[in-house]
Amino acid sequence: MIEQVKGTQNIVDENSTKYLYIRDQFHKSFINYGYSYTQTPHIEYTELFEKSIGVNSEIVSKQMYQFDDKGGRSLVLRPEGTSSIVRYHSQFNKEQTKHYAYFGQMFRYENPQKNRYREFTQGGIEIIGQIDEYSDFQVISDSIRFLKNLDLEFTLEINTIGSLEDRNAYIDNLHKYLTLNKDKLSDESLEKLNNNTLRILDSNNKTDFDVIRDAPEILKYINEDSILKFNLLKSLLNKNKIAYRENTKLVRGLDYYNDLTFEFITKDGLVLGGGGRYDRLSEILGLGKFNGVGVAFGIERIMNTIGTVSADPTIYLIGSNINKITEYALFLDDKKINYFKPPRISKLNTQFKQAKNLNARYVINTDEDTIKDLVNNTSVDFDIEVLIEN
Repeated sequence: MIEQVKGTQNIVDENSTKYLYIRDQFHKSFINYGYSYTQTPHIEYTELFEKSIGVNSEIVSKQMYQFDDKGGRSLVLRPEGTSSIVRYHSQFNKEQTKHYAYFGQMFRYENPQKNRYREFTQGGIEIIGQIDEYSDFQVISDSIRFLKNLDLEFTLEINTIGSLEDRNAYIDNLHKYLTLNKDKLSDESLEKLNNNTLRILDSNNKTDFDVIRDAPEILKYINEDSILKFNLLKSLLNKNKIAYRENTKLVRGLDYYNDLTFEFITKDGLVLGGGGRYDRLSEILGLGKFNGVGVAFGIERIMNTIGTVSADPTIYLIGSNINKITEYALFLDDKKINYFKPPRISKLNTQFKQAKNLNARYVINTDEDTIKDLVNNTSVDFDIEVLIEN
């Protein structure tokens, strides 16, 4: 038997309802507010992510699905969305400042577990071009609108990591501190010590907690201009009554971040999404000189967090006469009313059971010209107003 690939998932039944609901809310929260939906390819040149994320990052060194095509070109399945959007912006909109939104599959080879898959979905937004603290603010505030539309409870955590030069100076000192305390680190963190030092601050291993708690704080290494930008953002958040918590250990693991970093975290410590500024990413990639800020949400994490999603009332057609079912179907099409129908003409009892299994609200019996309300257990002669009113 050919089995499903490890670390992948089938989005079906209740999860498919949640997935489509989240995607719909994503579009309503961002596309309807001026973000341009942009679907980039699933495959990109390896160089794009080696340069953007960093060759020493865990994503590039261990997690990318990388292969050579028949022409000998080194390609990867995209592990994240921002680099692809920046590449697109450079090719087609370099002289403009644009709002982007994307929603699609990403791929990373890592240990599968709850909320962590090898093929997973991210929804994200970016503002790229000439930007300022208002750009930072609106990415955060627009993200909050999206999460609130999903009735999610979360805490916004923010930090500033300064310029890339500030960040590198901090990494040097953090490395010295962690080296002195390496006997107290987990094996997982020891693997990151030399090539991916910052990621140790993201560790969820209890062994590392004491060392991380006493680690140097990045704020001591931040330049005055970055501190000013951070204070302006906090002022905007305060004036707009957006609650936040400063977390000086929040650094994010991708090499291209500078200045603002932020995350949306549940009370259980689950990161629903996060992002920040990346003003030098275009230069790192050799694509020009423009700035950016963005956020990405883990859609599976949101799916596993939200409750049951209520679907619109389902209408199910049943009947033994093909012509009658077709007649009703055409009528409902004309009225732009959605409905389900049986996959074949089977016994009415079988069709009725199928309707109940699909949690239908109404069953239209085309043989009898009736509508049965399965919730109230009532039947009436067919009347289109019954369906329109509900």
